[in-house]
Amino acid sequence: MYKAPEDIRTNRFEDDVTGLLTRLSRGGLPERPIAFYGSSSFRLWPSVNRDLGSLDIVNLGFGGGTYLSGLHYFDTLLAPLNPAKVVLYFGENDIANDGLTGASAFANFLKLQDRIGTAFPQAQLFVLETKQSPTRWIYADEVDTLNALQREWCEGRPDARFVATSAGLIGENGRPIGRYYEGDFIHLNASGYAIWADILRREPGLLT
Repeated sequence: MYKAPEDIRTNRFEDDVTGLLTRLSRGGLPERPIAFYGSSSFRLWPSVNRDLGSLDIVNLGFGGGTYLSGLHYFDTLLAPLNPAKVVLYFGENDIANDGLTGASAFANFLKLQDRIGTAFPQAQLFVLETKQSPTRWIYADEVDTLNALQREWCEGRPDARFVATSAGLIGENGRPIGRYYEGDFIHLNASGYAIWADILRREPGLLT
């Protein structure tokens, strides 16, 4: 299914992807995997299987990931897994690093989900809400736009669900709560991931 990495001939987060391929090529993958496909917010969650109580989860997170890089690495990372369910988390880097608007990031989301739907027509898609972070608060409006567009797209679709994961991370003042983030105030710390885990454990159809 997976082969040991060769020269990918791209500088798109090559180190992370090479490390992923090395791990995946060792085998021992579940028969009906739940693919967590996304950026470093997944990569930096090594305890996701334990936190969610599932051995079916395969973490495919890579640093700096965007919807376009997710599309670029689709055949390399996601396609060989043939997942029963796909949990997506991109969007932050699309807006903050690549300079996209919420609308243009959503356009790239549509390209990736179309690829997923074509390759895995029976797979259930779970789209995690793009989180706000203190460091990137300047982009809050564009993140809100992306989330609104993704939520609307998922509504009424039997094969897709939008998972609102940010409620516990936002304070009464409407701003991200700093104690749930690492020192960079972008990535979640263990307490932040505990909030995500609590929400995802209760998400219908994700772990069952």
